[in-house]
Amino acid sequence: GWGTARPWILSSGAMLVLGGGGCRSGSARAGCFALAAVASIGSAFNPLHTSHCLRWRSVGLADSDAVGLRAEGTYGTPSTDDPILCRLVQSGLERGGNTDGSPEAQIGEVSRHLWIGTLRRVADGGLDMGSACVPIASGRGATAALVAALPSADSQVEVVDMDPTCDVWWREVSADVIPPIPELTLPLGSANVVLGLGSRGDAVKLGLCRTFGDDRPGGDGGRRIVGTFVLEGPDFGICFFTRDDGTRGQLNGGMFHILQARASAPSCAHSETLASELRSGLGSRIRAYLTAEDRAMLERVSGSAFADLEQAVLLLGSCELKQILSPARFVPSPHNALGLHALRALLAERMGDARVLARGLDADPDFEVWRRDGLLIKDYDTLGDEGLLRLLRLASGEIEESIPLPPYRWKPRNVTVAAERDPQNAMHIDTFAAIVKVWMFDASVTRDEGPLEYVVGSHRETEARLRWMHAYSLPPFKEALVEPSFRLQGSDDAAVAAADFVQECLEKRRPVLPLPGVARTLVIADTSGLHRRAQGVVGRTRRSWRLAGDNDGGLRRLDPYRWPPGGLPAEPGRGEEGHTEL
Repeated sequence: GWGTARPWILSSGAMLVLGGGGCRSGSARAGCFALAAVASIGSAFNPLHTSHCLRWRSVGLADSDAVGLRAEGTYGTPSTDDPILCRLVQSGLERGGNTDGSPEAQIGEVSRHLWIGTLRRVADGGLDMGSACVPIASGRGATAALVAALPSADSQVEVVDMDPTCDVWWREVSADVIPPIPELTLPLGSANVVLGLGSRGDAVKLGLCRTFGDDRPGGDGGRRIVGTFVLEGPDFGICFFTRDDGTRGQLNGGMFHILQARASAPSCAHSETLASELRSGLGSRIRAYLTAEDRAMLERVSGSAFADLEQAVLLLGSCELKQILSPARFVPSPHNALGLHALRALLAERMGDARVLARGLDADPDFEVWRRDGLLIKDYDTLGDEGLLRLLRLASGEIEESIPLPPYRWKPRNVTVAAERDPQNAMHIDTFAAIVKVWMFDASVTRDEGPLEYVVGSHRETEARLRWMHAYSLPPFKEALVEPSFRLQGSDDAAVAAADFVQECLEKRRPVLPLPGVARTLVIADTSGLHRRAQGVVGRTRRSWRLAGDNDGGLRRLDPYRWPPGGLPAEPGRGEEGHTEL
């Protein structure tokens, strides 16, 4: 069950050990099990600036007893099956930069394995200096010709060292969760995509993944294996790994762990010029799109005067304001106590509504249903690609930006119901602002296959929903930091503060099943509304397809505070043309 996962905490300057469990709901300790010393979380939550969180340092024979690993609490002795990240440095030779240049390192259509290997550990948690740094492209059973030896006169092994200002951990990814790539994923390198003979295109970002070690058919043979996780490009969302016998495996869209990181100290420098521009832009948005009733509702939700919240936020620096005016799912700010998170959600919704109206999309025949329910269910064979294009524009409020054009390609994304509880079984929102996900379900899907469940109307920012999100976001925001995709019953404080909302959602949730007599049922959902993967019958498989490409599961997520066409709406005394501000 979920209680088998164990964290291994590194003291400052220790080598990163790839042990511990992922994020498993149902564990006695909620959330993600850290692989690094948990530092106090600062006011910055910047998932795009964590490349400094892992560093490389040399290790020699004298370091065999200086690993610095210590077990916290009563978790016992580290398992020797949990290796240590390593790489070989040979007289300054760049082995393909940060990717492996060997023939066996080619993965997918255009990607390559990271130039990273693993070292075994001995029973007491130290480094096995008699082992080799085995490239993840080769597999543990690789021959001596394929692996890098221990330090010699012209080469040395380096191991990963954690930056003490960061938290680093393995995160479990359930089936069909990717796309999108979780925002805290730690990029560790990139590979140049080969576009043609002798030509190179853009670099594709790569991270690390780890199999579950549960010996599923076609899986890892019962041992957790570290692999390369592709973050962009044609191989997007796939975990590539090599088994002990040298054969290759891959997992697409989930059922593996990914390495994530959060910087516990601000990773950007304040700019007063930028701060002034951001304050002006945020103030303009508040004045233009929040009505007197909106402000009064936020006051009722937070118990604080709206003027106090507005004043406090508009005094913040550029680093904090960039986060507030971004798609970041959660900003751990002390101003959440005044209602900042609720403000971000309500302002995003009001601006989204304005974009739809500005483009005349309210005239679409499906507008009323989409606005009311946040869910559209259609016969795809009747609708066709052009009909899907119309619905994608309606759902996004955009005509061109992030909208893929026909003909559409679909990739199978089947999900088999497992005996263990899936974290996606918990009712949750993906984020605070509207986003669009798209599925196509086979006619065979029933309640037994664990269908999508959705609470129609839960995507709209009602006072009850805002009260729930506000309570969830309050300092010390423990649950929100662990899982910024808020779970309906993931916070005791939120469940008490918005008991009516929680109960209503539990009562209104309904399975999204194929339309009767329809071969392919298209489902478009705003997953800022409450939804989950229902629990089905173990062993049954839900057959579905997702739009192919790097598309966040439907449509690429955009800035929720982007201006409607024409910029600011006209206001008395300013003329009819409006103008654009940051």
